[in-house]
Amino acid sequence: MRYCLHSSIGHITDAMIESYAELPLDQFLKDGDRFRYRAFGRAAIKGDSIEWLTDLSFFQAKKINHYAGGFTRQAIPLGPAAQEFTERLVRDPRTRELLNAEEFEINCHQIRIVATDDEVGLPVPEGFHRDGYDLVSATCIAHDNMSGGISLVREAKVDGVESDEGDMLFERVMAPGETLYFADEHVVHYVTPITPKVPGRPAYRDVVVTTYDVSGRGGLADDEC
Repeated sequence: MRYCLHSSIGHITDAMIESYAELPLDQFLKDGDRFRYRAFGRAAIKGDSIEWLTDLSFFQAKKINHYAGGFTRQAIPLGPAAQEFTERLVRDPRTRELLNAEEFEINCHQIRIVATDDEVGLPVPEGFHRDGYDLVSATCIAHDNMSGGISLVREAKVDGVESDEGDMLFERVMAPGETLYFADEHVVHYVTPITPKVPGRPAYRDVVVTTYDVSGRGGLADDEC
């Protein structure tokens, strides 16, 4: 499996949609940027048991994320609505079938990207990349007044060698309620910048990105930076 697409519309509540208005500005943006708002959660899963962890440290190696990798980040914890959505997603039989595991850890990122007439919204400022985990899912919760925001997934290698010329496997704007799963070992992913479709009104794109760590890869270790 390189990628697959499922509907998660039944997991999304009105409270989940409304919770994005309460997200704080991401404190790790550069140069005074204000395009990303975020909350974060970590959980350990054993069968149907989901334990939300109090340690909200998050690390990605610099080789994985050249924009904000190489150091430990913190964010405010997910609210109840986002936790409920994530628990439903993690317990979904389709997620478990892709993981083929009953014991794993997740990182969950609740993210709003905002664009105005004065600032472009960058869903993925680091460009095409991997996240460094066994499986990744991205669920579109909502978007409004948005131009751009095209999700792309492509092969990471050509003839067994890392390449920027890998075949494009997925390329379109995700609809609210869709969850895109992809095998992080084999593909790289990106989302194009967003701008307001109608000038004078902000644009936004609301997503949940969940990474699944079965093998202990964990964003790649420090010695792989």
